[in-house]
Amino acid sequence: MPLKSKAHNPLNRMPSPDFRFSGFGDTFSNRQTGSARWLSSLNQSLKMALWQFLKKYRVILAHLGVWVGFLCMWAITSGSFHLNSLGLLRMCVIFLPAAFAFYGSNFLLFRYLPGQQYLKLVITEAIFLLACFVVLVFTIQVWRPMAFRQDVVWPTLQTFTSWAYWRDALWLYVLLSALSLGYYYLRQTGKKTRELKLTMQQKLEAEKGKLEAEYAFLRAQINPHFLHNTLNFFYAKSLGHSDELSDGILTLCDIMRYSLESDEDQNGTVLLTKEVEHLRNVIKINQLRFSHRLQIDFQLRGELHGLRIIPLVLITMVENAFKHGELTNAAHPLRFTLEVSPQNQLTFTVVNKKRTGPKETSHGIGLDNTRKRLAAAYPNRHLLEVQDEEEFYTISLQIQLPQVAQPSANVHLSAIPASFSN
Repeated sequence: MPLKSKAHNPLNRMPSPDFRFSGFGDTFSNRQTGSARWLSSLNQSLKMALWQFLKKYRVILAHLGVWVGFLCMWAITSGSFHLNSLGLLRMCVIFLPAAFAFYGSNFLLFRYLPGQQYLKLVITEAIFLLACFVVLVFTIQVWRPMAFRQDVVWPTLQTFTSWAYWRDALWLYVLLSALSLGYYYLRQTGKKTRELKLTMQQKLEAEKGKLEAEYAFLRAQINPHFLHNTLNFFYAKSLGHSDELSDGILTLCDIMRYSLESDEDQNGTVLLTKEVEHLRNVIKINQLRFSHRLQIDFQLRGELHGLRIIPLVLITMVENAFKHGELTNAAHPLRFTLEVSPQNQLTFTVVNKKRTGPKETSHGIGLDNTRKRLAAAYPNRHLLEVQDEEEFYTISLQIQLPQVAQPSANVHLSAIPASFSN
């Protein structure tokens, strides 16, 4: 029996493993998945919109629900109600005085009771009683006969002096005003409960934030005495080895001491001379880091004695220049200028050429914090301007400082040169 060739073998017609029949199926499946995601997203959006609508109009919807339920019960128990437009009109006319009395009294209660305007409430309630009487009279003699296709009897002077109408109006007013008063206190109780819940939640969040801040502070806190003692130990050990090292340790000790213990007064300010000496120490320590290769021009003009400023506000501008400025360009040195006018207006200007090449990542937190501190300490008495040019960055701060009569004897202006350059 002859063997069949491979060309006639039906199995040879099967596609190779690399051939894909499922391409259309995958596309259809992906489309189904995309449609399902779209429907799911649409469903979530509709649910969210419905929830927002119910939350926004929950009071109105609650009133409509109560009235619809009440009118349905009345229609079921009433033998003369017919479910048509005329029947609905008659039902609305019948309950018009009750709705007017309830919502009118409700409006007056919510308007005057929260502010304890009792006299206005009494006067407006008296006027509202007359309005309830008028609405009841017109409902009985005009609107109801019109709705029921009966003869209309227009009110006369005798109608408005009828005891029966006054009795019904008074009974309607007292009953619906009592219900309105109960509704008012129910709403106020719910409001106070929500406010109390929100207050407690905010208090818990504040306490939690306070605990987290205290914990973070404890983690970051350094014992100043331990730090000073350690630096003093290093300073003593370095005296016999390197004058530059011992001088750097002593300068660092002064920087850390001022940062941790700036001797603020009850207003949170320090002597301007101490702030300037802190700037000089920071410049000095940076010169030591870079082997005195930094090109810096620091100039002081004016009288500094007796003036006080919030601490560590100028150093942020200096550190920003060290971080982003070109430090070794003799043609364009870092320029720090501090000038005090005879009217005690301080002007501190920092100009630096922008550094080329890789730059350190900056989020501007230091300057933002400085702006907030200045706004709190010197409202309407300071001006902070920034000029961000292509090659240069300039920041200028002006503060109107108060005069302090007694200058400190601990810091001498003679220790601070009028200007120095490196």
